[in-house]
Amino acid sequence: MSTALPDLSLLPSLVALLETGSVSLAASRLGVTQPAMSRTLARLREAVGDELLVKAGRGLERTVRGTALLDPARDALARATQVLSAPLPFEPATARGRVTVAMTEEMQAMTGGRLLRRLRARAPGLDVRLRAVGDATVDEGRRGVVDVAVSPILPVGMPDLSDFVVRPLYERRFQTVTRRRRRLGLDAFCRADHLLVAPGGREGGYVDDSLARLGRSRRVAVTVLSFSSALALLAADDDLVSTLPDDVVRVLGAGLRRKLHVQRCPVEMPVLPVGLIWHATRSRDPQLRFVIDVVGGAVADALGVAPPARIRT
Repeated sequence: MSTALPDLSLLPSLVALLETGSVSLAASRLGVTQPAMSRTLARLREAVGDELLVKAGRGLERTVRGTALLDPARDALARATQVLSAPLPFEPATARGRVTVAMTEEMQAMTGGRLLRRLRARAPGLDVRLRAVGDATVDEGRRGVVDVAVSPILPVGMPDLSDFVVRPLYERRFQTVTRRRRRLGLDAFCRADHLLVAPGGREGGYVDDSLARLGRSRRVAVTVLSFSSALALLAADDDLVSTLPDDVVRVLGAGLRRKLHVQRCPVEMPVLPVGLIWHATRSRDPQLRFVIDVVGGAVADALGVAPPARIRT
């Protein structure tokens, strides 16, 4: 059994009539004729099952039902107006709410401080949440839990990003790093004691894949959880060898430059685009556009690369 929906176009007239207590004043407010407003009052009386306004001396006064309906009618009209109006311009200085940015561990270490300073300076009322990029990040992006992610785009093993916008920032290349200066050809590279960054505890990686294609292998003598730990251990050990992203070595290893020797990796390594990623349905969200601009600018400044182009409207 279906129920007819109420005629919501009557809401402005209902509010005008109940607020003014006058058919002529309500008609003037809404720019219609007095006979037209009289007909609208008749329709309203039929719709709500009450007279709403009754004669009292020379004028009209609200019925008990009319008085009870005034505040709910105002609220309903305000909500309908908000839904059917263009959004207000986004003002970072007065904005309130939460911003969630997913970043890899090394990206947080390299750019997190700059990002937080910029966001807090321009939008002090926004609460910032930095979280790790992981298996759930894509689903969280679809659900709006994560606003934007900053992550390398891997050649294999990436989830489906067809409904996301991926805005490249720069390209990540790999370098082989040791404490002491030593030439590492393929044979010496395979004989060395390697240090592997394995955040999830999983061993293997691009170096092992490349060696396997050559019928070679290496010994992973040490694994650590983060690139920061890897750099610190390399600076303290003469024997370890590690193949690390060039941006990580340049930024996180800046204070260790005199202790570290960098050279080209003797096996082929992929070049990984690093980009901003957000769900396509939110590209017109003014707050998200502001956040993407700040995040992209902070990453670009921290790593010395060109800032990304702004989102087109």
